[in-house]
Amino acid sequence: GAFGLPFGLLMTIVTGGELFTGNTALVTAAVMEGKSSWKDLVKSWSASFTGNFVGSILLAYLAFQSGTLGNGPAAVAIATGKCSLSWQTAFVRGLLCNWLIGMSVYMASGCASIAGKTIAVWFPVSAFVALGLDNSVANMFLIPLGMMRGAQVTIPQFLLKNLIPVTLGNIVGVSTS
Repeated sequence: GAFGLPFGLLMTIVTGGELFTGNTALVTAAVMEGKSSWKDLVKSWSASFTGNFVGSILLAYLAFQSGTLGNGPAAVAIATGKCSLSWQTAFVRGLLCNWLIGMSVYMASGCASIAGKTIAVWFPVSAFVALGLDNSVANMFLIPLGMMRGAQVTIPQFLLKNLIPVTLGNIVGVSTS
């Protein structure tokens, strides 16, 4: 939650990796400034989304198999709750979330030190967790983990009730940050 998600984004930024939600902020800005093309944007978004989706499913499977992150009902409740939202609510939660993520990535890009990047990332990401907002990449991990632990959520419900509206909200949200 408020520790793991900022830590994950920080590791990604420091190592030069790409999360779809942060990538949408940076590549969109590059296109708007004329430094990149719409074709490059689609290519970058497609590659980061696909890579994040495959990696998240794999990590959820490994977490499930290893018994880490506890065996309590939290993962099931989170998956069920996130897939019970209306399309509009999921979209708006995604929009608000990626507004914060976009700001954190932007602020971290202006920091030279690891300490500066940590502060730039930690507070906005912890805020989205505390507010109960939705991040498509986090949900690519959280919902499948809940499903593996017994959440009564189908793959179509995961995609149609959460991942698609949250992803679209994330895209719109970053364009406002």
